[in-house]
Amino acid sequence: MPAPRNRTPTRLPRGKHGLSPQYVASNQRERLLTATVTVVGEKGYAEATVADILERSGVSRKTFYDLFTNKEDCFLVAYEQLIDNLANAAADASGQSGSWPERMRLGLKAVLDLIADQPAAARVGLVEVLAAGPRALERYDHAVRRFIPLFEQGRSESPYGEQLPSNISEAVLGGIAQVLYLRVLAGETATLPDALDELLYFALVPYLGHAGTTRIATARRASEATRQRDRQ
Repeated sequence: MPAPRNRTPTRLPRGKHGLSPQYVASNQRERLLTATVTVVGEKGYAEATVADILERSGVSRKTFYDLFTNKEDCFLVAYEQLIDNLANAAADASGQSGSWPERMRLGLKAVLDLIADQPAAARVGLVEVLAAGPRALERYDHAVRRFIPLFEQGRSESPYGEQLPSNISEAVLGGIAQVLYLRVLAGETATLPDALDELLYFALVPYLGHAGTTRIATARRASEATRQRDRQ
């Protein structure tokens, strides 16, 4: 199942509250990270300021600089948190039993559903990260590579064996990431789950070929139709 929607942490009560310093620090940190995603998603990385983040989070400037070096530092931590959520959602969904194509479908579906459910985070993770400097680009490259193991499982089921290029998984992932980037950039984030079949074909065909990928898709649709008739 996809990770739950990120919710803004509750602001702390004013005055004496008896909360532990550890809880207070954690709460303030999460509020700053959540606010960073929201502000950058709305205004863009270049236009977002620390003042914007402070206003949205309700956290003081002193606390911000106690926790983070600058805007870039806070953004990178927030970005890593987003990617962890996305990777965990894909791993949880694709970790279920089944064939490799089915695991791919479940993992991709979880990713698309989560991205569509969190448009600000999608903007941050796929668009604004590319404008946030060299360190952010390194994190983006690392994030994409986290999904390689799932794709590499296709080698054992491919009829092409050693003919597959060594970097096939990186190439396929890069193509899918570009499609997601363009859809989010165009304001089509909410419609991404509708692209599941198209992107799954793109993910499977380099390993299984057109005939093999089409055969799997046809069998799955027939199975789903049968289950639907049985429920009626």
